[in-house]
Amino acid sequence: MSEAFEESDPHQRRSRIRASEVRRRVLDVALDRVEGIGLTIGFEHIVMDDLIREAGVPRSSTYRLWDSKEAFITDLLIEIASETSNKLADGETLELSQRILFENLDRLSVQADRERVMFEVIRVALEHNYRAVIASVSWQSYVGLSATLLSHLEWSAREQIEKALRDGSDEFIERMAEFHGWFSTILGYRLRAEWNGDYRPYAVVISAVVEGLGLRHLGNPGIVDASYRGPATIASDDPDWALPAIALVAILQRFLEVDPDYDVEATVAMLREMKVARDAATSSPPSDGSDPDAAEPGLGIEDESVAGRVDE
Repeated sequence: MSEAFEESDPHQRRSRIRASEVRRRVLDVALDRVEGIGLTIGFEHIVMDDLIREAGVPRSSTYRLWDSKEAFITDLLIEIASETSNKLADGETLELSQRILFENLDRLSVQADRERVMFEVIRVALEHNYRAVIASVSWQSYVGLSATLLSHLEWSAREQIEKALRDGSDEFIERMAEFHGWFSTILGYRLRAEWNGDYRPYAVVISAVVEGLGLRHLGNPGIVDASYRGPATIASDDPDWALPAIALVAILQRFLEVDPDYDVEATVAMLREMKVARDAATSSPPSDGSDPDAAEPGLGIEDESVAGRVDE
């Protein structure tokens, strides 16, 4: 529907708001509410008149777009499915992984030391990622949306919502696979031959373990949140390990192997160049006056010429 509707308040000058803008305003208000409290299995907290009032749009125009609350909820769930899955990536964990790596470049020349660096990244970054996931409203909404779909097996819009959820999740897994591929290559590892160079199953299993432990945390926090013994790292010969990080070590051993063709000199030289560029970017304010902290940290693999040198 593309026709425009008039404001109904007689005390205001009549203005015209297109249906597309009415739709966007009301959905944005609802999305803000979901981001604030998370998506619940029920929708009693979604009151149409409250959304309309906050969005500042005519009530009549809104109900021409959605003739029932159920119709609006369907559109809202599609919006949430499209946005939520792609918000699951934890930029702070990626940044933390890079920082540990860049702080230990001198340790990468020897395989045993590289392994300790890798284990320290896993030990620190995976625990951080796990804590970030269980505290994330986006993840809570993702779980709530999945539960909602399971509780509405005959829902007419189920296929649309599932497709939006899959598309967003596919983007998330592609991004995580790219990061894990880059990181394992940097540390002298490669996928075992049976995985045919595809890091997506590796990324899916890691994600499933972290998210699954996030759910298990609700029922067994004493076990999930306890500290365990694990491999030696650069921090200690006997450091404390969180359960998600221990799980990733087991997953890694099934998916990865040492790369016999690893070129340590070329890799370390490339990483030093990246560190210099990264430090310069973080110390210099952007020329356009924007907030330098507003951008999400990159994976460090945007420069194809640099990434390509690792594969040569």
